[in-house]
Amino acid sequence: MNEYHFIWNRPVELELPCGLTRRFQNAYDALDFLDAEWPTRRGPAYERAIRLCQNALRGARAAELARAAFIAAAEEAGMRLASDPGRLVSFLPQRRQAVA
Repeated sequence: MNEYHFIWNRPVELELPCGLTRRFQNAYDALDFLDAEWPTRRGPAYERAIRLCQNALRGARAAELARAAFIAAAEEAGMRLASDPGRLVSFLPQRRQAVA
């Protein structure tokens, strides 16, 4: 199984401290962000989110619990859920449109 087997029912979109908005599709995305880019490396919600995201990668049933823990960790770190999807940062390849 890979990270696409664990896609959340609804993605989480966070407003980052730098002002950008970023979308997280699954526990794999969240765990990578928690591990590599998280602004604070402490707090009970942060620790719980790490643990639950790791568990979610072992079994799809824990994916939505990991999503809730990730949102709680974001709130603990002072990040809000995004309200403006127009400012969303996407790292997915964009489909090119045909030129007429």
